[in-house]
Amino acid sequence: MIKEHEIDKVVHEYSQEDDRWIYKEYDSTRKIIGLNFMQGWEYSEFVKAWCYKDPVLTEFYKQMSRTFTIEKASVNTNEFINKVMWAYHFADASRNVTYEQSDFDAMQPHNKG
Repeated sequence: MIKEHEIDKVVHEYSQEDDRWIYKEYDSTRKIIGLNFMQGWEYSEFVKAWCYKDPVLTEFYKQMSRTFTIEKASVNTNEFINKVMWAYHFADASRNVTYEQSDFDAMQPHNKG
């Protein structure tokens, strides 16, 4: 009997290119059911503070997997995970940025009416 959403395997993987440790949980069908990450190379810090499922990141990954099926199929799993993590990081960081009205004005197409 396959127990969906039950952790069968945990992987800690370092991405040198992206300078991050990645925490991955898999079920018995090798479907990813949990993700987290820490920027930087210090494994002891990663193990101490980042080895658990981040439910928001995990749901974001699932949504990106469903939405961007072509992109997911065109790269290996780790590349896709790292792309998702960069998108998640930038979206999260952007929520805390204060923009001036002129920043928004500069983003709008100008009517030459």
